[in-house]
Amino acid sequence: MNAWSIRSLLNPVITRLLIYGVNPIDAEYILTAVENKNHLSTKSLEQAWQSEWLVKANNYLNIARQAEENKNLITAKELHFQAAQCWYAIFLINYTQIEDKKQVYSGYALQYAKMLQFFQHSAEHIIIDIGDGLKIPAYLHLPANIKEKVPCVVIFSGLGSCKEEMHTLAQPLIDRGIAVLVPDMPGNGENIYSGNVKCSYKNLCLAFTAILNYLEKREEINAAAIGNYGLCMGGGYAYHASSLDNRFKACVNFFPLLITMVDNAATPQWMKQGAGFQLQVGEKTSDAFMLEMKNLEKGALYCPYLFIHGKHDNWMKLDSALNLFDKAKGFKEQIIIDEEPVFSNNQVVTHTMPVGEQLHWLKHVAADWIIKQLKK
Repeated sequence: MNAWSIRSLLNPVITRLLIYGVNPIDAEYILTAVENKNHLSTKSLEQAWQSEWLVKANNYLNIARQAEENKNLITAKELHFQAAQCWYAIFLINYTQIEDKKQVYSGYALQYAKMLQFFQHSAEHIIIDIGDGLKIPAYLHLPANIKEKVPCVVIFSGLGSCKEEMHTLAQPLIDRGIAVLVPDMPGNGENIYSGNVKCSYKNLCLAFTAILNYLEKREEINAAAIGNYGLCMGGGYAYHASSLDNRFKACVNFFPLLITMVDNAATPQWMKQGAGFQLQVGEKTSDAFMLEMKNLEKGALYCPYLFIHGKHDNWMKLDSALNLFDKAKGFKEQIIIDEEPVFSNNQVVTHTMPVGEQLHWLKHVAADWIIKQLKK
């Protein structure tokens, strides 16, 4: 009974790991190891999860370093990637102590940066001034062997995510010769673990404008061919940003979420209260935060729009999400995933799963679609 309860508890985490490329054998091995231990507290579960993944990460790092010494750089790249994925698995747990979460994010970010050194494309860690004395970090990925200005896609992730997690969406675009900018939006990544830029409607809008202003100044970027991706709450960001500023020439939404359009009773508690919530949004109540986020429902976009959602999404229901599609005024297409999610357990947090479980092919179809729009 204990083993099943732990597996059920970690099911959404495991699914997210698989969606973003963690080795499935590693995931099953760690899950089994954690299940086979006696846990008397949440802290015990956290420590077991972290220690098991750290062993895996260090094993991969040792092999990667040997490969580096022997000039086997392809092997080094792959093993550094696997080590970064182990740190990602550690990062996904909602730790009871914020300091633990901060340290884990730092380890993940450092390993991700190390991994990027072995990729053929360049990845530049940048800081974007968004005004009001606030700055947000981002990665600007530039394809190898640039000979002319290239289109660029901005990837907006959801609250609680980070720029490092979005690598699986960025790589197919980079491989197709597209630049990718992945920011830590207000309330995400470095902004909460190393900085102090909270998630608010005002800060989001400042970031939308500042990102476009920054890209227009980069000599490698074709400023007339900038699009965006958004998933989860980032889907709401992408849609609203496109409605506010016509410099975005195409928009793709993967399982978009407007949190104000979700049944309040179905929203997980960690998204409405607690130390993690306050770290992301500042000293405001859940009601005040929801009131601000209501602004994201305003506006309609006119640029080409690709809407991707799941028929069995049990959080942001398909009918609610389709409001975004219906409001879009320009050329638009949709992909609706009919399959029921494999990992669900009828939990409200399965919002990501119907589309996420298909991301291994959707990310390529979406990359082809947005490139076609930006190169018109």
